[in-house]
Amino acid sequence: MSTSPTTFAEKLAFLIETMHPASRGPYDDEELAQVWGVSRQYVWQLRTGRRAEPRHSVAMKIVRFFGVPEDYFVDDDVTVAVMRQIQDLIHRRDGFTGESDPGEDVELRRLALRILSLSTDEREILSNMVDKLSAYEAGPRGRRPRRKPSPPTRVDGDHARE
Repeated sequence: MSTSPTTFAEKLAFLIETMHPASRGPYDDEELAQVWGVSRQYVWQLRTGRRAEPRHSVAMKIVRFFGVPEDYFVDDDVTVAVMRQIQDLIHRRDGFTGESDPGEDVELRRLALRILSLSTDEREILSNMVDKLSAYEAGPRGRRPRRKPSPPTRVDGDHARE
Protein backbone atom coordinates (compact mmCIF):
# COMPACT_ATOMS: atom_id res chain seq x y z
CA MET A 1 0.00 0.00 0.00
CA SER A 2 2.06 2.88 -1.26
CA THR A 3 -0.67 5.49 -1.41
CA SER A 4 -3.89 5.93 0.45
CA PRO A 5 -7.01 5.23 -1.58
CA THR A 6 -9.18 8.31 -1.90
CA THR A 7 -12.35 7.17 -3.66
CA PHE A 8 -15.09 4.96 -2.34
CA ALA A 9 -14.36 2.50 -5.16
CA GLU A 10 -10.67 2.23 -4.21
CA LYS A 11 -11.51 1.68 -0.55
CA LEU A 12 -14.13 -0.91 -1.43
CA ALA A 13 -11.76 -2.67 -3.83
CA PHE A 14 -9.20 -3.06 -1.04
CA LEU A 15 -11.79 -4.72 1.20
CA ILE A 16 -12.99 -7.02 -1.57
CA GLU A 17 -9.44 -8.07 -2.42
CA THR A 18 -8.32 -8.71 1.16
CA MET A 19 -11.32 -9.59 3.33
CA HIS A 20 -12.13 -13.14 2.28
CA PRO A 21 -11.28 -16.59 3.62
CA ALA A 22 -7.73 -17.69 2.82
CA SER A 23 -9.09 -20.81 1.14
CA ARG A 24 -10.83 -18.87 -1.62
CA GLY A 25 -10.50 -15.74 -3.70
CA PRO A 26 -12.37 -12.46 -3.33
CA TYR A 27 -16.15 -12.35 -3.31
CA ASP A 28 -17.68 -11.72 -6.71
CA ASP A 29 -20.31 -9.09 -7.48
CA GLU A 30 -23.15 -11.62 -7.36
CA GLU A 31 -22.20 -12.86 -3.88
CA LEU A 32 -21.90 -9.32 -2.54
CA ALA A 33 -25.19 -8.31 -4.14
CA GLN A 34 -27.00 -11.16 -2.38
CA VAL A 35 -25.47 -10.34 1.00
CA TRP A 36 -26.08 -6.59 0.71
CA GLY A 37 -29.56 -6.93 -0.79
CA VAL A 38 -28.78 -4.98 -3.96
CA SER A 39 -28.35 -5.81 -7.64
CA ARG A 40 -25.15 -7.17 -9.13
CA GLN A 41 -25.11 -4.06 -11.35
CA TYR A 42 -25.18 -1.79 -8.28
CA VAL A 43 -22.19 -3.63 -6.76
CA TRP A 44 -20.32 -3.33 -10.07
CA GLN A 45 -21.06 0.41 -10.19
CA LEU A 46 -19.71 0.89 -6.64
CA ARG A 47 -16.65 -1.27 -7.28
CA THR A 48 -15.72 0.46 -10.54
CA GLY A 49 -16.50 4.02 -9.43
CA ARG A 50 -19.43 4.44 -11.83
CA ARG A 51 -21.44 5.29 -8.74
CA ALA A 52 -19.49 7.53 -6.36
CA GLU A 53 -21.09 6.34 -3.12
CA PRO A 54 -23.83 3.96 -2.03
CA ARG A 55 -27.03 4.76 -0.21
CA HIS A 56 -26.44 5.04 3.55
CA SER A 57 -28.29 1.78 4.26
CA VAL A 58 -26.05 -0.08 1.79
CA ALA A 59 -22.91 1.54 3.22
CA MET A 60 -23.89 0.23 6.67
CA LYS A 61 -24.33 -3.29 5.24
CA ILE A 62 -20.89 -3.05 3.65
CA VAL A 63 -19.10 -1.98 6.84
CA ARG A 64 -20.89 -4.69 8.84
CA PHE A 65 -20.08 -7.35 6.24
CA PHE A 66 -16.38 -6.51 6.21
CA GLY A 67 -16.23 -5.67 9.94
CA VAL A 68 -14.67 -2.24 9.51
CA PRO A 69 -15.52 0.98 11.40
CA GLU A 70 -18.28 3.15 9.96
CA ASP A 71 -15.70 5.90 9.34
CA TYR A 72 -13.64 3.66 7.03
CA PHE A 73 -15.14 5.19 3.90
CA VAL A 74 -15.24 8.83 5.07
CA ASP A 75 -12.09 9.40 7.13
CA ASP A 76 -8.81 8.80 5.31
CA ASP A 77 -6.90 8.41 8.59
CA VAL A 78 -9.28 5.64 9.64
CA THR A 79 -8.97 4.06 6.19
CA VAL A 80 -5.17 3.96 6.38
CA ALA A 81 -5.22 2.59 9.94
CA VAL A 82 -7.69 -0.16 9.02
CA MET A 83 -5.75 -1.05 5.88
CA ARG A 84 -2.55 -1.42 7.91
CA GLN A 85 -4.35 -3.59 10.45
CA ILE A 86 -5.77 -5.82 7.71
CA GLN A 87 -2.39 -6.17 6.05
CA ASP A 88 -0.81 -7.03 9.40
CA LEU A 89 -3.45 -9.70 10.02
CA ILE A 90 -2.93 -11.17 6.56
CA HIS A 91 0.84 -11.17 7.07
CA ARG A 92 0.43 -12.97 10.40
CA ARG A 93 -2.01 -15.42 8.86
CA ASP A 94 0.30 -16.20 5.97
CA GLY A 95 3.17 -16.76 8.40
CA PHE A 96 1.05 -19.01 10.63
CA THR A 97 2.40 -22.57 10.83
CA GLY A 98 -0.13 -24.25 13.11
CA GLU A 99 -2.40 -27.14 12.15
CA SER A 100 -5.41 -24.97 11.40
CA ASP A 101 -5.29 -21.56 9.79
CA PRO A 102 -7.18 -18.86 11.71
CA GLY A 103 -7.24 -16.80 8.51
CA GLU A 104 -9.80 -19.25 7.14
CA ASP A 105 -12.45 -17.56 9.22
CA VAL A 106 -13.54 -14.15 7.98
CA GLU A 107 -15.36 -13.64 11.26
CA LEU A 108 -12.03 -14.00 13.05
CA ARG A 109 -10.61 -11.17 10.93
CA ARG A 110 -13.64 -9.02 11.68
CA LEU A 111 -13.28 -9.71 15.39
CA ALA A 112 -9.58 -8.91 15.29
CA LEU A 113 -10.29 -5.58 13.59
CA ARG A 114 -12.87 -4.68 16.21
CA ILE A 115 -10.44 -5.60 18.98
CA LEU A 116 -7.73 -3.43 17.46
CA SER A 117 -10.06 -0.44 17.64
CA LEU A 118 -10.56 -0.84 21.41
CA SER A 119 -8.70 1.20 23.99
CA THR A 120 -5.93 -0.42 26.05
CA ASP A 121 -8.26 -0.74 29.06
CA GLU A 122 -11.02 -2.29 26.95
CA ARG A 123 -8.55 -4.79 25.46
CA GLU A 124 -7.43 -5.78 28.95
CA ILE A 125 -11.03 -6.38 30.02
CA LEU A 126 -11.65 -8.45 26.90
CA SER A 127 -8.45 -10.42 27.48
CA ASN A 128 -9.57 -11.21 31.04
CA MET A 129 -12.94 -12.38 29.74
CA VAL A 130 -11.26 -14.68 27.21
CA ASP A 131 -8.99 -16.08 29.95
CA LYS A 132 -12.01 -16.82 32.16
CA LEU A 133 -13.88 -18.46 29.29
CA SER A 134 -10.85 -20.60 28.43
CA ALA A 135 -10.46 -21.68 32.07
CA TYR A 136 -14.16 -22.50 32.26
CA GLU A 137 -14.01 -24.60 29.08
CA ALA A 138 -10.84 -26.39 30.26
CA GLY A 139 -12.40 -27.42 33.57
CA PRO A 140 -14.08 -30.80 34.05
CA ARG A 141 -17.68 -30.59 32.92
CA GLY A 142 -19.11 -31.86 36.20
CA ARG A 143 -17.17 -29.31 38.24
CA ARG A 144 -18.12 -26.23 36.25
CA PRO A 145 -20.32 -23.73 38.05
CA ARG A 146 -23.94 -23.85 37.00
CA ARG A 147 -25.09 -21.15 34.66
CA LYS A 148 -28.48 -20.95 36.33
CA PRO A 149 -28.77 -20.68 40.08
CA SER A 150 -29.99 -23.75 41.89
CA PRO A 151 -33.53 -23.58 43.22
CA PRO A 152 -33.73 -22.53 46.88
CA THR A 153 -33.52 -25.41 49.33
CA ARG A 154 -36.32 -25.96 51.78
CA VAL A 155 -36.13 -27.72 55.10
CA ASP A 156 -39.38 -29.62 55.71
CA GLY A 157 -40.78 -30.02 59.20
CA ASP A 158 -39.89 -26.62 60.58
CA HIS A 159 -40.57 -24.88 57.27
CA ALA A 160 -37.35 -23.04 57.93
CA ARG A 161 -35.81 -21.16 55.06
CA GLU A 162 -32.52 -19.38 54.64
